[in-house]
Amino acid sequence: MTDTDEAFWNDPVRSTTPEVRAYIILLRPYLLIIISLFVVCVVAGYLSGYYNPGIIEQLMGQFEESYGWIAGESPLVIMLFIFANNTLNSFLAMLFGVVFGLWPVLFIAVNGFFIGVVVFDAAREIGILVVLAALIPHGIIELPMIFISAAMGLRLGYLAFLKISNKMDVSIKQELFQAIRFFIKVIVPLLFIAALIETFVTSPIVYLLIS
Repeated sequence: MTDTDEAFWNDPVRSTTPEVRAYIILLRPYLLIIISLFVVCVVAGYLSGYYNPGIIEQLMGQFEESYGWIAGESPLVIMLFIFANNTLNSFLAMLFGVVFGLWPVLFIAVNGFFIGVVVFDAAREIGILVVLAALIPHGIIELPMIFISAAMGLRLGYLAFLKISNKMDVSIKQELFQAIRFFIKVIVPLLFIAALIETFVTSPIVYLLIS
């Protein structure tokens, strides 16, 4: 671990831009894999919606059954739910990545496919410009945080594989601790900001555009 990395982890509160950048650079190859997988799965979902319209009704029905109740709640409850849901799923993608990186890969693939289907359906109903307006304001923060969480999980899984196969002597406990610290200090606050934007900025914009 470099001096920059040690400075980041030894300080329980402060995280400066150079120190955060150093950790992101460490994650760069894993981020490339995660983002590439996401793009492929979004395209696959979009094409599935185009060639198999029945899948739209099936997936949207499952989504409505699981999350339809939130529509009747107050904006504050909706914001807290979005924050808690994104934080929990991102944390699990990171934590369970230690099992050879399988969970973050599955998490990104499933969500990418679902987003692709939803984008196709929404673009057909309300237009691509409205869809972009619904995704970009909070998505420019939320998606990178989810990608980074999954990349941390993928890295943990790769290191666990190297350790089990005796190809590298690495402390998985220390690596996991570092990932959790980064998650708490960087990912969680930004996911909170994304939830605020999605509830109090994105939703009014979309309402204005479709009304």
